[in-house]
Amino acid sequence: MAITKSGSIWRGDDLADLAEYLRAFQPGGYPVSQTAEPICYECGARAFRVQVDDDEGCAKRTCVSCDADAFIADSAEVWDDADPGACGCPCGGSTFSVAIGFALRDNGDVRWISVGLRCITDGRLGVYTDWKIDYNPTDHLFTQV
Repeated sequence: MAITKSGSIWRGDDLADLAEYLRAFQPGGYPVSQTAEPICYECGARAFRVQVDDDEGCAKRTCVSCDADAFIADSAEVWDDADPGACGCPCGGSTFSVAIGFALRDNGDVRWISVGLRCITDGRLGVYTDWKIDYNPTDHLFTQV
């Protein structure tokens, strides 16, 4: 099924829909050229509870199947200074599939990261945080999803 749009609300069924939503979002005004789906490193599940701090630009995911935690991208570097909050959908859902969007510089380094979530309960799509990357090299960020 394709994305459905009702005003500013987008809903989707799968990772492809969430990736399309991230590309339309254009964090910092830059196009997302690459997306990645986190998979739990412990059990292989793809559903997570997510915490973010939009001010610090960081996110952490927790697997709903086994409770394994993982930081997204370079979030571990600022987590101690962050004041993260749990992500929640307006429908009341708190379990999400996740996609990370990467906007790249001309040389292939990451310029901007965005964390897209699709509510498992109602399919609502959203970007819950995004942040600028102002250092290089950035190759390690592609594997820290």
